[in-house]
Amino acid sequence: MLRPEQTEEITMNSFSPNYFIHVANVLLVVAYSVRDILWLRLFAVGASLISIPYFVLQPATLWAPLSWSVVFAAINLLQSWRLFIERRPVKLTPEEENIRRLVFEDLPPRKVLQVLSLGSWVTAETGERLIESGKLPDTILLIVGGKVRVTRDGRVLGELIAGDIVGSALIFSGVPSDVDAVTVERVRAMRWQVGTLQRYLAANPETRAVMQRHLTRDLARKVERLS
Repeated sequence: MLRPEQTEEITMNSFSPNYFIHVANVLLVVAYSVRDILWLRLFAVGASLISIPYFVLQPATLWAPLSWSVVFAAINLLQSWRLFIERRPVKLTPEEENIRRLVFEDLPPRKVLQVLSLGSWVTAETGERLIESGKLPDTILLIVGGKVRVTRDGRVLGELIAGDIVGSALIFSGVPSDVDAVTVERVRAMRWQVGTLQRYLAANPETRAVMQRHLTRDLARKVERLS
């Protein structure tokens, strides 16, 4: 009859570190089978962590694969956290929601915040000149509230209101303005540097398509109202 200590020794000897590597590989198979990138990375983290005891329990610790498992786990854990943060619902302020309604209705709120973070809120008092004839401005403004009067050689062409972009035509033409744009009442607007906005749109096709559609509609409205 076996003594208790002999039974324990046999049980320990029958346990193989290979179980860890088998479980880790099963998790990798599951990771590569899921469609959601967040779950893929989480399963990959689990696989890397579970494989660590296999490398430790060898007669001589396998430091190289152990180290790489730690690196892979850290990278996937960091990316999982980034994805989790990106997927959290965001709440827009009333002004931000107004801009989304006016221009970026087809974009999710997080994308809207990205675009808005490139610009700055400005408040222009009555009589402030936003565009001067003969000059090429380096910024454009999206009117959120208030009115801007557009004139050419002293002749009033019309007024821009909420949803209109001051300077949108200059993005397409790249030539100095031939009109003046002056506020006729207090204006609240979002202002972007043209170069910064263009670089962002070049790297974000979805947002660029939405912006281009709005610019096209914006120009069409201006041609109809200001001609």
